[in-house]
Amino acid sequence: MSSFVTKFYNCRLLRDHELVDDDLWVSDSKIIDPEKYFFRSKRLADLTIDCQGTIISPGFIDVQINGGFGIDFSYDISDVERGVLKVAKGILAHGVTSFCPTLVSSRPQVYHKVLPYLRKRNGGNYGAEILGAHVEGPFINPEKKGAHDDKVLVIPYEGMKSVEEIYGNLDCIAMTTIAPELPQALEVIQKLTDRGIIVSLGETLPFELSLSLSLSPILQFN
Repeated sequence: MSSFVTKFYNCRLLRDHELVDDDLWVSDSKIIDPEKYFFRSKRLADLTIDCQGTIISPGFIDVQINGGFGIDFSYDISDVERGVLKVAKGILAHGVTSFCPTLVSSRPQVYHKVLPYLRKRNGGNYGAEILGAHVEGPFINPEKKGAHDDKVLVIPYEGMKSVEEIYGNLDCIAMTTIAPELPQALEVIQKLTDRGIIVSLGETLPFELSLSLSLSPILQFN
């Protein structure tokens, strides 16, 4: 079965740090070389779209954004949906097409209330795509807490049970930041990874991080 090919014409493309006038050909969501496509298949595009001189360029992806435009996802929790949509709309105007709303270390009741609103959803006229939440903490090293409130930091002594009690439903989480040297953290990281959640290593002591890396093949820097 042949793929569906779309040709965008009368558009401007970002190439070698400059905007150039050219066509863009896409096959099943992938950019293709039109010359190779034509000589291989001897077919024209299935759909042509006149861009009327507009710019087509990649969008930015922000995987750690705690809020914006007067909204803080961790603290403005009286109307979470309104705040999320306000940020999604605002960052789209600056070229961000998808993002992970991020919560700093917080009390369980904050996660339980806010996370359901940070579920993955497509972008559109209302704003940028939401990729799911990034929960930064509270499973971080108290000695490297930075601006995090040390009164809400948690050691996952009971492994995934501790994680589920703190976060509640994990379905809305796309990414989490954990210090791997904490007790039971390696077990937690493995199980989160198995669920498809990206684990970022952060707020960690360098020596203890090196030891954790040497003990576990599941940890890596990206």
